[in-house]
Amino acid sequence: MAAAVEESAVRFAASGRPPLNTTLAVVATDAVLGPAQAQKLAGTAHDGLARAIRPVHLLSDGDTVFALATGERALVAEGADAAFSVHLEAGALNEVLAAGADVLTRSVVRAVLAAEGVDTPGGVFPSYRELYGG
Repeated sequence: MAAAVEESAVRFAASGRPPLNTTLAVVATDAVLGPAQAQKLAGTAHDGLARAIRPVHLLSDGDTVFALATGERALVAEGADAAFSVHLEAGALNEVLAAGADVLTRSVVRAVLAAEGVDTPGGVFPSYRELYGG
């Protein structure tokens, strides 16, 4: 595979083109989220992609994050003071949003480190570890 990895690197350098890549991700929570909140979760999770992938969101990329919520856990516990529930809900939602981005960053890094290279009729696609060790 070492010779194939080297050949692939030479072909890539000679082409002068950036590789075409698309990353698809799903971020899920057990929180109760409405459609707008789930859309916001997907949007903030894109920050997780940007932390782990470079380049990301280019014109030829199809990078997409889907968010889903099972609705098993309320953002604010029952019996919370109604006068502060809006603030409590916003704070809890912010925690979910931040966690979505953080978890997606870690997931991408773990996937990259666990991936293995492949040899296909379309060329050799070495893994990160094959290229950089580890």
